[in-house]
Amino acid sequence: MTLIAVGTVNGSCGATTLAYDLTARAGTGALLIEADPDGGCLAARLDVALKPGLMELAGAARTGIDADDVWRFAQTTRDGVSVVVAHPSAEQTNAALRAALGHVLAAVAGVDTIVVVDIGRIRPGSASLAAAASADHTIVVSNNSVEAIVALAHRSQLLSACASPVVVLNSAQPYGVGEVADATHECVWGVIAAARTQRQQRSRDAALDALLRELRASNDGDGVEDAAFETPMQVTA
Repeated sequence: MTLIAVGTVNGSCGATTLAYDLTARAGTGALLIEADPDGGCLAARLDVALKPGLMELAGAARTGIDADDVWRFAQTTRDGVSVVVAHPSAEQTNAALRAALGHVLAAVAGVDTIVVVDIGRIRPGSASLAAAASADHTIVVSNNSVEAIVALAHRSQLLSACASPVVVLNSAQPYGVGEVADATHECVWGVIAAARTQRQQRSRDAALDALLRELRASNDGDGVEDAAFETPMQVTA
């Protein structure tokens, strides 16, 4: 199993969309778990039911389930993506994560595929931080703005507690990948821009595929773990 946590430090930057698209590009058998303590948005966005979802998975995990049972709480979207959606209520989702996230992670550890966890905003005390600490990789999606870069630069201690954090920018401008890396002292993988046209979507898909290849290569070992992200990826619209 490869566990990938996807979050952000500054919010409103497309982290949930990237988590969904990454799961879709990972192919059949991949699973997305929405675990944003601020509440879920995917049920409404994807027009799927709230149940079964994270609340039910958390309840079952506390009593003990195995990897095969996890799929009972996932729904398949029209795109063919398997998703465990979170309740839109921050209070309910946060309570479920605090009570059972460790049990959920233990259950999905036996899933023989890629599991992507949308952890929402990465901040002190977040109920979803355990997913980032337990993950094989943490993708930190960021706006390309002064405010976002300053936020990244001042979250270094928090990000160091996340597993193999890599920053993905949602825009190529105004700052280059190297500039952001120098300012934040973080590993900046490159740019995956939003898509509004078919051409832009093809570019976005190519970037997602490249990111997945590097994540998989890093997990395969063979001495590539430190080198997997040496070459920044610049894919723009």
